[in-house]
Amino acid sequence: MTDSPNRYESMIARLAADPAFATLAKSNPAILVWDVSAERILWASRTAEGLRNALADTAGQVEASLKARDRLRALASGMAPRQGMRLERLWLDPDRLAPPITCACRMADLDDGGAVLVTAIIGAAPKGEALPRGAGAPVEEPVPVVEMGTKRQSKVRFVWQADAEGRFIHISPELAETVGPMAADILGLTWVEVARSVVEDPDGEVASLFARRETWSGRVVYWSIDNSTQQVPVDWAGMPVFGPDKSLVGFRGFGLMRLDAVQERVPADLAAAPEPAEPYIESDVQSLEAEVAHKKEAAEAERAEAPSQEVPSDEDNWFAILQQQVAASLASTPAEPAPVPQTLTPEEPLSTPVIKARPVGEASLGLSNTERNAFREIARALGARLESEAALESTAVAPEPTPEPAQDVAKVEEAPPPPRPAVADPVLDRLPIGILVHRDERILFTNRALLELAAYADADEISSAGGLGHLFKGSPTLLHAEGGGAQIALTNSANANVAVDVRVTPVVWADEPASLLLVRRVHEPDASQRLRATEMDLRVKESRIRELESILDTATDGVIALDETGRILSLNRSAEALFGYDQREVVGDAITVLLAPESHIVALDYLEGLRTSGVASLLNDGREVLGRVRQGGAIPLFMTMGHVDEGPHRKFCAVLRDITAFKKAEGELVAAKRNAEEGSAQKSDFLAKISHEIRTPLNAIIGFAEVMLEERFGPIGNERYKDYLRDVHASGAHVISLVNDLLDLAKIEAGRMDLTFTSVNLNDLVSSCSAMFQPQAARDRIVVRTSFAPKLPPVVADERSIRQIVLNLVSNAIKFTDAGGQVILSTALTDRGEVAFRVRDTGIGMTDGEIEAALEPFRQIATTHRRGGTGLGLPLTKALVEANRGALQISSNPHEGTLVEVIFPPTRVLAE
Repeated sequence: MTDSPNRYESMIARLAADPAFATLAKSNPAILVWDVSAERILWASRTAEGLRNALADTAGQVEASLKARDRLRALASGMAPRQGMRLERLWLDPDRLAPPITCACRMADLDDGGAVLVTAIIGAAPKGEALPRGAGAPVEEPVPVVEMGTKRQSKVRFVWQADAEGRFIHISPELAETVGPMAADILGLTWVEVARSVVEDPDGEVASLFARRETWSGRVVYWSIDNSTQQVPVDWAGMPVFGPDKSLVGFRGFGLMRLDAVQERVPADLAAAPEPAEPYIESDVQSLEAEVAHKKEAAEAERAEAPSQEVPSDEDNWFAILQQQVAASLASTPAEPAPVPQTLTPEEPLSTPVIKARPVGEASLGLSNTERNAFREIARALGARLESEAALESTAVAPEPTPEPAQDVAKVEEAPPPPRPAVADPVLDRLPIGILVHRDERILFTNRALLELAAYADADEISSAGGLGHLFKGSPTLLHAEGGGAQIALTNSANANVAVDVRVTPVVWADEPASLLLVRRVHEPDASQRLRATEMDLRVKESRIRELESILDTATDGVIALDETGRILSLNRSAEALFGYDQREVVGDAITVLLAPESHIVALDYLEGLRTSGVASLLNDGREVLGRVRQGGAIPLFMTMGHVDEGPHRKFCAVLRDITAFKKAEGELVAAKRNAEEGSAQKSDFLAKISHEIRTPLNAIIGFAEVMLEERFGPIGNERYKDYLRDVHASGAHVISLVNDLLDLAKIEAGRMDLTFTSVNLNDLVSSCSAMFQPQAARDRIVVRTSFAPKLPPVVADERSIRQIVLNLVSNAIKFTDAGGQVILSTALTDRGEVAFRVRDTGIGMTDGEIEAALEPFRQIATTHRRGGTGLGLPLTKALVEANRGALQISSNPHEGTLVEVIFPPTRVLAE
């Protein structure tokens, strides 16, 4: 759809009928209409045509360098209201030479249903500075009129929630509908921060109730209303919320807004300070003297009528006048000044010179010498005044008749000076200029204006963040400076630089010397000031860049910066040393110039995967590549790439680590493994050959011994020959058993033993093995008992090897158990789903060292009272258990017996 000026002019006409814009429309301000993306100016009034031409091209496209674009986009995204208007300071000068100006912002609807952002320039630049080019003539800044919501009830209720730290995490929409979105925007703030901005807590007790975690109700606070000077009373109630472990979870409660009792807001400084005096000039000294004398006579008469009441002295009157002048001179907007004496010495209460009144409307751009002296004296006067009031309240002494001024002077001279207070007067906390008192690098006091300027909660938070060194990191000599002011950069809690004007003066704080800093924000610096601030920020960033470059050069890994196409942008020193190239020689070349040909495809595929938004960009596990050094040859590298800049010109970073040592160690491990496997294979072959060579003659020896013992070919004449033959037969059988066990053990270690895994019923197998040993146990007078678990699930194992395991364990248990002992065979299903076979005996037992020795091949423990066996029983049993994916556990104590467990994991147990 083509934009038509009529559709915007009709929209502006509708806005002019709105009471919120009625006053503004009469002054014919410069108006710009923006789209919701703040990238185009859709329409401009006649007074804003010059500004539109300076900001956008003929199609309305706004320059990308416009500083206010992000703020305009945020306003169009929901910050700007649709009723009333919101005042914003926008930087609309494309050259960034003019200061920001005040604009009234509001969202508006077009006839076709679209939405636009309307900005009307209503603020004038300070004296000596110009508006942006083409902005038109400035107009008087109107007071916005915003109706308080659409509800007509006399009372509106809303609910709230806060976390354990007292920060608000939920506010029901009724609050925003009543007081406006700006006044209701308190999410993430604590009550103390809310009370400093949009809420007035007269008693100041709600913050202490939050801190004490108490339940309260009926606390009346006053909530400000958006774009108005009104505030609504709110009955504030809340309670702490505790978790199951009695720890504080947060707070919750409600507020009841009484709309029938809306009142005008009274500024805190006007409520606390005395009524301001009329401005004086030098010709009014006699009038001032007459007024003071008249007030003095009135005070004497009142004191005579009511002796118990305290009457302000002449010093109080002078103090009131001085306080008004200092507040006016420090304020950012011009005010009518009152006469202020240069000192507060009571010796000259009336003859002190007064200050000339400035013309009304002249901006206060800084503190004069007289104003600076007046501010220094007000702190001393406040301290003396508070101490004198405390002394009068604590002593009940009847007042005497008021003496003449000369007698007053004598009494002041005779009285000792009161001690200075340890804390600042509340007036200092309300001053619109930042105050910081420090001794060396210790912060003694900060007022509210300084904390808000630096975005800290209190002085302790400033100290924990780095103290004065962090707050004024650009000017370390400031801590010891004195005298005139200087424009420097203040670093806030977000590490952003704020241009401020700082003045330093020595003071006495808690009876000890200290330094006082007056910090005033430079809201609208000129081009030279902005240039100095920019140069200071540039120096800080350059120092940070040099520091980061030094860190990169110190790193042992090579770091290469690449553009989106894989061309080299920079190398650190480790990368230069790794490849032997200087950075200037390879910048602009592809990264493949540093890699061997066989690694080109790997690196390019890696970079391509990072450029896409698929799975390859997420599974970034690095690549192994071969680097090509300048002197010739290749080095193994591990390369990891990642994103560096996601802007319009994306950049990547490649980190290369030399893994030559790792590759060498890996090769040595592989060679060692190969040698071990070859040695094991050779051992197995050797054992197989030895077994074959030994079995043949052994079988002949055993066979002939059996024939001779049976006397098949005739009787043996001597009985002793028969005994020898029995020994020969037994020795041959023992050698055959030893060879078989040794061969099985070698096969298992080499992984060449053939196992057939089937479903094995462990109860049946153990029962059959137990029956085989019953005759031997009966001969040795040993009781063999069984205890099988019912419904024991079968296990996946090799039945032949499991039978050999059971036979070996039962044989050892009977062998090492004395007569009268017991051997218990049992099976069980554990809670973790494991199947266990256990053999428990009441035999001689073993120590931990003896258990380790028994598990080594060809070792027999010295405590065995029955010799025999090959010494391979337990080692072979353990190897067979592990070959079946099980575990062998032995626990034993000397003279108490032994428990051997064979455990099959749940993965080897078949489900029923």
